[in-house]
Amino acid sequence: MRRACLALAALPVLAVLLAFAGAGCNGDETGPVAGELVVRLTTPSSDDRALLLRLMGEVTAIHAAPGRPYAVYASSVIGDTAVVAVVAPQSRALSSGDLLRFTVSDTRQVRSYAATLSQVAGADFQLRDLGQYALVVARP
Repeated sequence: MRRACLALAALPVLAVLLAFAGAGCNGDETGPVAGELVVRLTTPSSDDRALLLRLMGEVTAIHAAPGRPYAVYASSVIGDTAVVAVVAPQSRALSSGDLLRFTVSDTRQVRSYAATLSQVAGADFQLRDLGQYALVVARP
């Protein structure tokens, strides 16, 4: 009888411990969340053929955004910077919207990444003025 009373007395303590343990598993992550971020392009032209950009931040893989038939050429990352060339196939053009996706160790650190445009060439291979172009790093 005495053991049963001790077991019943321990139940509230066990319930509190289980509640705290369950609170740690509610999806509120405290560590990094690996995944992908995107580079979005805004272009004033309808015939951009290629561009060169610098992607700053720790990146493990870079590829074209889904549905984009672009060829992507990335340099090996030097420090935390990669130089990336994006080329549209012949008779196609780069367009505004998601341009690249890249893999990162923590998607919640999106502000730690930046993309800067270096050059844009049209279908005639002439370099364009970058004044009206924009790149933004964001979550997909």
